[in-house]
Amino acid sequence: DVERSRGLGDVYKRQGLFSADERIGRTKSLAILSTRQCRMQKTGIRLSVFTLLVYMAVCLLGHMSACAAAETEWTQESYSKKLDLGGAVSVVELDIKATPAEIGPGGRATYLFYLSRQEHDGLSMLTASLEQNSTHSQLEVMPLGPLGDQQDTYQYAMNIPMKEKSDVSLSIKGVFLHQASPLPKELKQGDLQLLTWDGDAQPRTPYVTASATVFINSPDPILTFKAPVTSTQLGNAVQFGPFTDLQPYTADSEPVPQGHVHFAYSKPLVSYKKYQRHVEISHWGDNMATHDYIWLQNVGPRLKGCFSRSQNMINMHMNPLLEKTSQIQSIPLSLPGSAEGVYYVDATGNVSTSNLKASPKAAGTPRRLDIRPRYPVLGGWNYTFTVGWNERMSKSGIARFNPAKPWRTRIAVPFLISPKTASIENATLTISLPEGAQDIKVSLPFKVDNVHTSRYPSYLDTVGRPTISITRAKCSFMNAMPVFVEYTLPITTYLRKPFCVTLAVLLVFAASAFVSRQINAIPQSAK
Repeated sequence: DVERSRGLGDVYKRQGLFSADERIGRTKSLAILSTRQCRMQKTGIRLSVFTLLVYMAVCLLGHMSACAAAETEWTQESYSKKLDLGGAVSVVELDIKATPAEIGPGGRATYLFYLSRQEHDGLSMLTASLEQNSTHSQLEVMPLGPLGDQQDTYQYAMNIPMKEKSDVSLSIKGVFLHQASPLPKELKQGDLQLLTWDGDAQPRTPYVTASATVFINSPDPILTFKAPVTSTQLGNAVQFGPFTDLQPYTADSEPVPQGHVHFAYSKPLVSYKKYQRHVEISHWGDNMATHDYIWLQNVGPRLKGCFSRSQNMINMHMNPLLEKTSQIQSIPLSLPGSAEGVYYVDATGNVSTSNLKASPKAAGTPRRLDIRPRYPVLGGWNYTFTVGWNERMSKSGIARFNPAKPWRTRIAVPFLISPKTASIENATLTISLPEGAQDIKVSLPFKVDNVHTSRYPSYLDTVGRPTISITRAKCSFMNAMPVFVEYTLPITTYLRKPFCVTLAVLLVFAASAFVSRQINAIPQSAK
């Protein structure tokens, strides 16, 4: 605009409209400039107002949708919560029969359920299924965050498709980590291991419930239990309730009554502090190489005093069951039935005390491996080891080739392997695809924390292999699902390695021939 105003001043001067004091052109140019600035300011103000209105509309729609989700009322006929306690892993199952008061837009009704802070912090995975009119379907569980300003109640939602109001049966299954803790915190060698659980003794639900019960199951005998509600012991289980005409739990409600169960546990508390799996795919060798690095820790009661090898041998002879309750002496792993060339090592070398079963004859049957550490892993102790094996992709069904899409490959890689009683704090899966793989697509069976791509150099590589790293915290045996990776490997990539190797060999021969033809004789010194 300034340059244009200068040009208008020159025009006025050439046309004789410029006065002696040279103010006319400048005045008009400044007027034009101020007019344009005003227009720009007005346009900016209009854009700001428009942006503000759009933002307010988006916020209003989000608030309306959230309110619509929260305002969907249900009447629950029955609510049953079953918690199977374990050492490091506990499993919960909710069986609910309910009827919605109305159906929201789109033929869906939103159902909410609550978890306590303890359950939310230890949550590993949630799955939900719907049974309606003799049909079963899976539902997606969506976390909504804490209830109001409370930090002890967390909301989860499910959108249930419905054509008309009718009774539905909901089944929600979840896996929690570290719901039970050792009590006492320290034990001597040969002492009985005891655990304690503290949690909700009454259902935490946002709807009116006609009948509700809470069951706490223990794998071993229960010593004591208490709760400010009706409680009954049924063998190795405790029933809290039944509750009738239960009112909805809101942010202003009284705290949920807490229950306490003290029980014995005859298995060690196994936790994988770090689980790193590296998988390399090779089309030339028709092979998938798997390498697992595991950092294991016993999170049970710590050893009181010093460890005595002689006392351990005496206890193993006199009362082996009691001595093994708090010690990790074997780690069972289920390897693929097609695993070949299995190796298992630790920081010292081969773990020769381990036991690997022969390859099963039936297809699809896992191959069992029992890792036996060099020493019993007591409470608070660590042990790291590595397990690896190879699999033929064409025979084991790992890879699938699509005839309709030439050079397109789809592989299935298990995310992890773990015993059902072991918790996994952090798991990482790294998949190294063949060099030259492109148009890569990853299908995840569950939500993860991070997906990272990079390059991994290996033997005889020129540009490196494309690598996918998947990280997730709070894992369990429920996460032992396959991750599907689809990619394209053109025929030119198959010829890259032979071409590079041939070129390198020819260069070596050419260099040696050149050097051999040089004058390398030592000249004789003059006499």
